[in-house]
Amino acid sequence: MQTETIYDIAGIGIGPFNLGLAALCQPIPGLSTIFLDQKPAFNWHEGMMIPGTTLQVSYLADLVTLADPSSKFSYLNYLRSNNRLLQFGIYEKNYIARSEYNRYCKWVCEQLDNLLFGVGVGSIFFDAASDCFEIFSKSACGATMPIIKARHIVVGIGSRPYIPAMIRPLLDERVIHSFDYMYYRNIITASEKVAVIGSGQSAAEIVYDQLSCRHPEQGSLTWVTRSDRFYAMEHSKLNYEMTSPDYISFFYGLDPRVKEALLNGQFPLYKGINHQLIDAIYDKLYQLDMEGQNLQVVIRTHSELKDISKTPGGQYSLLFNHIALKKNFGIESDFVILATGYKYELPGFLKPVKDLIQWDDKGRYKVGRNYSIDLGNRIFVQNTEMHTHGFNAPDLGLGAYRNAVILNNILSKKYYPVDEDTCFQFFGIP
Repeated sequence: MQTETIYDIAGIGIGPFNLGLAALCQPIPGLSTIFLDQKPAFNWHEGMMIPGTTLQVSYLADLVTLADPSSKFSYLNYLRSNNRLLQFGIYEKNYIARSEYNRYCKWVCEQLDNLLFGVGVGSIFFDAASDCFEIFSKSACGATMPIIKARHIVVGIGSRPYIPAMIRPLLDERVIHSFDYMYYRNIITASEKVAVIGSGQSAAEIVYDQLSCRHPEQGSLTWVTRSDRFYAMEHSKLNYEMTSPDYISFFYGLDPRVKEALLNGQFPLYKGINHQLIDAIYDKLYQLDMEGQNLQVVIRTHSELKDISKTPGGQYSLLFNHIALKKNFGIESDFVILATGYKYELPGFLKPVKDLIQWDDKGRYKVGRNYSIDLGNRIFVQNTEMHTHGFNAPDLGLGAYRNAVILNNILSKKYYPVDEDTCFQFFGIP
């Protein structure tokens, strides 16, 4: 069974970036679009909805505002629709709760008719006769869906939790990625010995949550990182200018080796912990110590996880190497949380069109400045271009800008304004 409709755009994956694209497509006259996701409904990082956690970007960096501040899908209009706009003004916070952002995205989903949840993509072919892509999809129950045809593809499937290879065989209900933390929070809190591996924002949020939930005398909490220190996220206005189209254009034109060297030194710009959270963790530790609590919290740096095994008693034995001292040491834990970040995996559904895609010498997408990965400017990607466009690829604040660029290219006209020359500093030379 085939549908005769040929969509202008088919989006694969409905995360915040493609959801923002779907919302920006809605008011464009004559543009036909469809967006697919194998999940039954929108849910953004539901396993990390820790109470009190917030976004690391301003509420203005919602799905649409930085491309179209008059859009009915803005966060401010969401507040207006829920009779909370005045309260938000009094609340006077720039960063909104992560759970609230998730509710906002769901609110946008409810107003769009171009979203199909519960539909996965098996493969994509290019049909030269009709000059369009054919998407073979299946419903969540495995039923074959009609072939979807589209002139342009926008891949926004996001990255997946990264698990070191040596740990994958041991993944179970007591060795998890931070992505699933909230599903196991009660079990973790009741465990006598807990180990958190990693030093980014997610690891810090989990540590603070456990410090707040656990009774100090209940057992031990160990926080370990291979980094030489706990990096604080850099928060300064001149550094914020680096999350701009001007910096993207500068970075894009650099030699690949220079790009790699820059990215290796920019961890505090996108992988650090916000200052407030670092201070809150220290203050919590100080408070517990001041009150004479039996503090069983161990924080270690320079320590790389080398091996993990299960003991006869059912615990986990973790072997670390102290990078600076070049010596090994071990700990035992009842529960292990891996805050080891995320990594993009090339989707299998693109294999039939791999010859249309441009690749670099490391087997990664060769992403164009306009976010296309093919010479015909018909396949676009979201949040897979850090190696070509810079550290701000996963930044929610750049989502509306990237979508404006993609749409303007597809439409062959400037439908949405694109920021240029917005920085006080110059990243290149005259």
